[in-house]
Amino acid sequence: MSLLEVRHCTIRYQNGAPAVDDVSFNVEKGQIVSLVGESGSGKTTMIRAILGLLPPGGKVSDGEIILDGHDLLKLSEHEMEAVRGKDIAMIFQDVGLSMDPVRTVKNQYIEAIKTHESLNRKECYDKAVDMLKRMHLTDPNRVMNSYPFELSGGMKQRVGIAMGMTAQPKLLLADEPTSALDVTIQAQVVYELKELRDKYGATIILVTHNMGVASYLSDCIGVMKMSKMVEFGTRDEIVFSPRMEYTRDLIEAVPKMGGARFAK
Repeated sequence: MSLLEVRHCTIRYQNGAPAVDDVSFNVEKGQIVSLVGESGSGKTTMIRAILGLLPPGGKVSDGEIILDGHDLLKLSEHEMEAVRGKDIAMIFQDVGLSMDPVRTVKNQYIEAIKTHESLNRKECYDKAVDMLKRMHLTDPNRVMNSYPFELSGGMKQRVGIAMGMTAQPKLLLADEPTSALDVTIQAQVVYELKELRDKYGATIILVTHNMGVASYLSDCIGVMKMSKMVEFGTRDEIVFSPRMEYTRDLIEAVPKMGGARFAK
């Protein structure tokens, strides 16, 4: 059984045209699946629906979202609150914008842990420091006692990944986690995500417009265009044998280096 099954999912805002139109795909345990496509194609709307956090007016009008055999769309809001953070966690595009600028990382991180676990502050602090070390932050105590504005973009993104992984969720959703970073820091964050899968067995859905990032990280890739999933397959199927012209256009947009774009 797949960890996640999205079945014929349609999402609308204010009963308008579908933002996601009859989309289906599966995610196996331990896989990294990327959703790629242009802005407005429905990628972020899809993963927000999985988390049960659509913006006001957004509604799944048809379909099923099955996590570990349970249809998330049939859960109450109270039941979904228990799922978020524990079973499903999310890394946002710019973690700094989702953090309180006048509270230290320590206070925000400890609060997040206590939401899901019955630990005292010291136990929460020690757990947070351990996760920051796993994200290769060399001075986690300084990070914990810093305010978000005192950290670089790459450090904040690693804090976000660490916070998302602290409860060892079944599924980690990453919404454009590299797009706000310079190229060098992007590479570091991509490495951290890959290590989460390779070292800790994390299951990840990555939203990105960057086919190069998707081709490096993914086991499977879903290509979205104008609210529809126009192509879904293994990394090699999508990168080396794309069926759709739109997919070929995304691949052609990846810069060539050393005469080659991708490596098998």
